Amino acid sequence: MSKPEDAAAHETSLAVWDVTSPVVAGRRATLKVGLACSSGCNCDLTGGRIDVYNQAGTRVGGGRLGSAPWPATTALYWTDVEVAAPEAEGEHSWSVQATAQDPSHGPTTSMVRVIAVRPPEHRVTLKAIHKGTAVPLAGVQLRVGVFRAATNEAGIAQIEVPGGTYDVVAWERGFDILSRSVNVAADVSVQLELAATTDPDPPYWM
Repeated sequence: MSKPEDAAAHETSLAVWDVTSPVVAGRRATLKVGLACSSGCNCDLTGGRIDVYNQAGTRVGGGRLGSAPWPATTALYWTDVEVAAPEAEGEHSWSVQATAQDPSHGPTTSMVRVIAVRPPEHRVTLKAIHKGTAVPLAGVQLRVGVFRAATNEAGIAQIEVPGGTYDVVAWERGFDILSRSVNVAADVSVQLELAATTDPDPPYWM
């Protein structure tokens, strides 16, 4: 007696977050990977295989999904994955592939873009204040080249970078975007004075 054909496999949804960015060339990087059933069947996806491949198709990291779903979800099974960063500086991409143990759930793939940089050499300390009042500004979004950070309650953020000249950009809602160039040849402190904006519709942080 012939067996009925298997039902079509459920599609799965792959999430990748907390990606180290930028990554240091030649070192290890980390990211989180989660897998869920797109059909909402709430199946147990514990033990599903995660593989990460570089642009040449070489496997550079991977792991297995844990037994506990991500907090505040019922069926997003996840794991921390350690990945070998590219050896060369510049833009790269990783292919993240998830394969469930249960054959009723099909495999899925996601692409992740990363930037690899030289190892850090110097520390840049940034302090953001309200221009004219010297009041520290918390939560200011900062970009130093490809590096990003946000100021703490004291208006301070620290970023470790390779030596070089960087465009430093600071943004906070209610203030004009501030941009300046900073040469980093040693540990350096930079004070950023943000002026309250007169633009009723300031641009969003890019």
